[in-house]
Amino acid sequence: MEEENEYIDLPDDPEEAFAALQRRKYKSLEQVWEDNRNGSWHLERQYVDTLLAFDEVHSLGILTEFRNPPNDDREFNNFFQDFRRHAEIASQKIMIEAARRMKTGASTIVILDAAARSAIHTLIEKIREKLNDLQLPESKRDALFNKLNSFAAEIDRNRTRTEGFYAFAVDVARTARKINDELKPLQETIDRVFGWLDKASKWKDALPPWSDRKKIEPPPKRLPRPGPDINIIDDDIPF
Repeated sequence: MEEENEYIDLPDDPEEAFAALQRRKYKSLEQVWEDNRNGSWHLERQYVDTLLAFDEVHSLGILTEFRNPPNDDREFNNFFQDFRRHAEIASQKIMIEAARRMKTGASTIVILDAAARSAIHTLIEKIREKLNDLQLPESKRDALFNKLNSFAAEIDRNRTRTEGFYAFAVDVARTARKINDELKPLQETIDRVFGWLDKASKWKDALPPWSDRKKIEPPPKRLPRPGPDINIIDDDIPF
């Protein structure tokens, strides 16, 4: 029976996939150590080789300094401890960064250019006109306008949150069950807005990975203040 490819179920993002693979492989090692089933460095070397191969294939550069594991077991002991710690810390940083992006809602934030902003503003005005023409209870109309206005306020921001428009579209879809024919032109305009949002750059894609972020440089060293020159000879003093 052919073995399944263990890399297929990893996350699509290469860095997140590295972190998941590292945790999976290290967990297997810990189980072996717990059961006292390892009498050599074979499995540790396998762990190292797997992560090195993944790092190289995806050009991550996380393990570049560890590309040449020593053949001698005595030397490999120290090498492995440094490798394991480096891989673990890198994995933690990757997972922390992934969590940060998720919690900030980066996947629902887009970056609009001037053309997109102008086009969406125009479409929002058309949506407002169509909402005014619909036979709706005033409470429902007000609720739809509130969601639409919330999104309209986001358009001119550097980072535009799209949740407001999605909420508006969902409310319109619920209303469509009752007045489907009247809402068809409105739905078409909504779809055009979605078209612009789909074409916009996603903020999460614009965020640099943690490994590419510039480190904060320490403040420049200041030169010591000039003090009196204790080596000045009395004859040099002009009095």
